[in-house]
Amino acid sequence: MSIDLRKHIVDLSKKAAFAANKHSIEGQRAQVVLVLDISASMNALYKTGVVQRVIERVLGLAMNFDDDGRIDLLLFGTNAYPLPPVTLDEIEGYVERVILSQYKIREATNYAPPLRLIRDQYRSPQPAPVFVIFLTDGGNADKPASAEAIRELSKQPVFVQFVGIGKEDFPFLRKLDELPGRLIDNAGFMHVNDLDAIKDLELYDRLLNEFPQWLETARMKGIL
Repeated sequence: MSIDLRKHIVDLSKKAAFAANKHSIEGQRAQVVLVLDISASMNALYKTGVVQRVIERVLGLAMNFDDDGRIDLLLFGTNAYPLPPVTLDEIEGYVERVILSQYKIREATNYAPPLRLIRDQYRSPQPAPVFVIFLTDGGNADKPASAEAIRELSKQPVFVQFVGIGKEDFPFLRKLDELPGRLIDNAGFMHVNDLDAIKDLELYDRLLNEFPQWLETARMKGIL
C-alpha cells in the first residue's frame, strides 16, 4: 500500500473520530458492514473510482469502531454476494481487483437478499453492535420482502443506515426509516446527491446521526 493512501485513511479515521465524539459515542465498538448496489445504473460509479473512494472513507470509520479495523462487504443486485473483508492492507485497488474483475455491474435491484444475509450472519449474541451502511442509487423490486427483513432485523443487534445516491427521491427508503411493526427503530435514511462532493466530516456526521439513539434503545430492550 502506498504511504499516501495509508496517510489518507488515517486522516479519515481522525475525522470519523471527531464525528463520533460529536454524537457522544467516542470509544463505541461496532462491526462495520458495507452493502453496495451492483445494478446497471451504478456502473459509472464503479468505473470512475467513486465506489473505491467510498470504501476508503468507510474504512476510516471502521478503524474507529472495529477492533480489527475492517469492513465486512456485501454486493447486491438480483441476489447478494459476500466479499472478502476490507482492511488497511487490502484497500488499495479493491474495487478493480475484487469487484470489477468478478462481477458485472448490471443486475436488477433487490434489497431483501443482502438484508437476509445480514440477518443470518449477525444473529445474537454478537461481540459488538453491527453498523450497516447500505448504498443504493434506485428503487427495488421486492418491497414487501425488504420491509419484512427490516422488521426481523429489529430484534437483532443490527442497525442499517440506508444511503440513497443521486437524484431519485427514494420514497421506499423513507418508508423503511419510519416502518411500523418493528421491535425498535433499527434503520436510518440519508440522501446524497453526489458522493464525491460531500465533505468527509459531513458524511460521517450524517452516517452516525441515528446510530446513538438506536444504541440507547437497543440496550434498554436487552438487544445489546
